[in-house]
Amino acid sequence: MDNDQAVQAYVAKQIEHTEKERSLEAAQSQQLQAAVAPTTLQKLGLALVSLRIVHVRTGLGGRMALTLEAPIAGEPLQPTVLRGGDIVRVEAPGGSGKAKGAGEDNEAAMSGVVVSVRGNRLVVSLGSGDEEVPGAWRERCTVRKLANDTTYRRILHALRDLSQSPPPLLGVLLGHAPRQTAADPVAFPPDSPLNESQRKAVRLAVQSRDVALVHGPPGTGKTQTVVEIVRQLHGRGSRVLVCAPSNTAVDNLVERLARLRPSIPLVRLGHAARILPAAAAYSLDAQASASDDGALLRDVRAELDAALGRVAAVRGSGARRRAHEEIRQLRREFRRREALVVERTVGSARVVLCTLGGAAARELRSQSFGVCIVDEATQATEAECWVAAARAPRLVLAGDHHQLPPTTRLPPGEAPATMFGRVLGLPGAACMLETQYRMHRAVAHVSATLLYGGRLVPHAAVADHLLRDLPGVAATDDTCAPLVLLDTLGAGMLETADPATLVLADAESKSNSGEAALVQAHVARLLAAGVAPGAIAVISPYTAQVRALKALMRAQHPEIEVGSVDGFQGREKDAVVLSLVRCNDAHDAGFLKDYRRINVAVTRARRHLCVVGDSETLGNASPFLSALFAHLEECADIRYVDQ
Repeated sequence: MDNDQAVQAYVAKQIEHTEKERSLEAAQSQQLQAAVAPTTLQKLGLALVSLRIVHVRTGLGGRMALTLEAPIAGEPLQPTVLRGGDIVRVEAPGGSGKAKGAGEDNEAAMSGVVVSVRGNRLVVSLGSGDEEVPGAWRERCTVRKLANDTTYRRILHALRDLSQSPPPLLGVLLGHAPRQTAADPVAFPPDSPLNESQRKAVRLAVQSRDVALVHGPPGTGKTQTVVEIVRQLHGRGSRVLVCAPSNTAVDNLVERLARLRPSIPLVRLGHAARILPAAAAYSLDAQASASDDGALLRDVRAELDAALGRVAAVRGSGARRRAHEEIRQLRREFRRREALVVERTVGSARVVLCTLGGAAARELRSQSFGVCIVDEATQATEAECWVAAARAPRLVLAGDHHQLPPTTRLPPGEAPATMFGRVLGLPGAACMLETQYRMHRAVAHVSATLLYGGRLVPHAAVADHLLRDLPGVAATDDTCAPLVLLDTLGAGMLETADPATLVLADAESKSNSGEAALVQAHVARLLAAGVAPGAIAVISPYTAQVRALKALMRAQHPEIEVGSVDGFQGREKDAVVLSLVRCNDAHDAGFLKDYRRINVAVTRARRHLCVVGDSETLGNASPFLSALFAHLEECADIRYVDQ
């Protein structure tokens, strides 16, 4: 097979995987919409029911923006998976109308995009900007999450471009061309905190002329290393595009860059709701608003909002036509000025940061870059990475293939490969960071030995640190132990299936009320010993258990952070309480048999890890779980619940 045939076969395979994933997501979304009532979807976090419409104004792109609040004034919104950028259907309360344009019930439902979800408020941008709020809503509406086709369309567009104009980088990745490097000297500041393996990774990335990879196991300072790579590339005149699969990972990089390298002009693209407060000042919206052009834009928006406020009082068809024409003209002017402000703001930035999907946003269509950096690259499919990677001749990947893989609906045998895995196999392309600055040696032991070949070693400052060493923390059985196992063996704490998720077999989640009570009690002991609430995290692999734990913590310890294992990748806390949930007569561990998720779970803790689980169900479920429970049996403070 010649090079061109190999490229076409490669792209065809990527398109096939993407189309399958797209179809599965759309089918699942349609099944949920058809089979599940809005109140059940709300329990799943996929809808918000009977929201109050409290404000209508001009939003992004001149579109109509609805501000919605909980049904009862002052109450928070129900827990939801809705985030900025999600596609939603807005409809009359209890309705099942089609989204506008589908041909049915157009007066009762409209499609929209979530702009922000904060506290007790949800903001949705509707349609093309020429609509009015349907009278059927009667100042209330229900919002349902729909399948978001935008990311798939962007991926497919990038792949088709790849097929038509394959960049030299693709030839290197497919093994048809050798990697190229340059012996450029790489100097570090005298006060640089980087260790030798980190410096080696920086040199590799800076000297590469096509592709390089930074393998960063948990706690090894991968983000700090990426920040130094950006600094070095910027100092050499390169314009850098920095991406990651998740908004949290992007914001982490923004915050680090802004703090450690404040002189580098940067801009963060993306929906405001998904940008953390520490990164908000560097967002496109914030920088555009602060510019001189932004002041003119605000004037046009004020005129447009005033016109929208007047139109409801206009009587007579002729007068209403004139009022709507005025609104359309103001919207056109708003969009024109907005486009100019965006182009100038983005064009002046030397480092642009966004999600992988965001790399295809219209704000970047006229922009060019010398290097693309993809952080957390193991959480993205190879096809997804091309949305960003195709925008620059040089590529740097950072991540850890022993942590969470891309989320996929495809069967295990059809799961798509990652670009990280492909580059890891190229001779001389990768460098592993070898010193971890997070975990007590007992917490890190299984991962360091089983996954990282013993090369991952703790820095002396963290190797033996414990909760009792923190200011104000008393020495107790818990605070003196780096590892605690609350073993539910024989206690009859069986898992239960969450009824709300049984509408789809592949959406089934599990909970365990007995484990939840044990977690609550252990957290109470840590707090009583003086451990600060902000130093504790409660995590679980199952969303149903996360919901149960949040309900418990909200009642007695609302300040404790509770989340999923997947949502905690890249995070850390001094104390982590992990609820593994699975306990059944069949000894079925479900997806916990995937060692990568468990590796992430146990490596979030700095000084104290408490594992709550049934050793009989999990102890021999996989090589990693077997090694983990053997290590806990040997080194942990074990407490059998039935005793």
